[in-house]
Amino acid sequence: MSIIFGIDSTVFIFVTGIVICIATGLIIKKLRDNARARLRTLIEDPCHIPLRVQKVLGDTTGVSVDKAICTSPPRPAEINCIEGMRDLSESLAMLAKKYSLDELTLATADGLLLASSTGSPSAEDIARCCGIYTDTPQIRHPGIMLFGIVHKGSDLIGIAKINGHAPLEPGLELICETKDILNSWI
Repeated sequence: MSIIFGIDSTVFIFVTGIVICIATGLIIKKLRDNARARLRTLIEDPCHIPLRVQKVLGDTTGVSVDKAICTSPPRPAEINCIEGMRDLSESLAMLAKKYSLDELTLATADGLLLASSTGSPSAEDIARCCGIYTDTPQIRHPGIMLFGIVHKGSDLIGIAKINGHAPLEPGLELICETKDILNSWI
């Protein structure tokens, strides 16, 4: 018997409500963690990098298929980017040359320079590109190719300045060779 009528049922309902709220919160947290884990495996696996279909603006009736085939990006030259190089920057310079890139820079996800194929790129440009990739990795800017790499638990961002014939999306070979260079030097 209770002192106040109905206090036992009120406490029971209150405790049951708290248990249901905690259980719901744990289930939602587990679902979010699983979704993040699946996303992380997609980011770490360079095979899942989607190729973007570029929209063609204007009238395309006068464009022949033969001309489109002739302007495909050149195949990478057979260059060893690790052997005979003095440091990480020189390896990145050879990788940029191999894939016909103007410049290749590696930075941490928060925008700090790790290495570059050129002297020293602008810290402001690196931070801006890293911010763009971190916030919206799907958006691409003309002349810049961004890609993510996980190296020894650290998220790194590759920033490649593209010349005329290079693709807008990084290829699997470029990402794998960048990982090989990082494993060799760091």
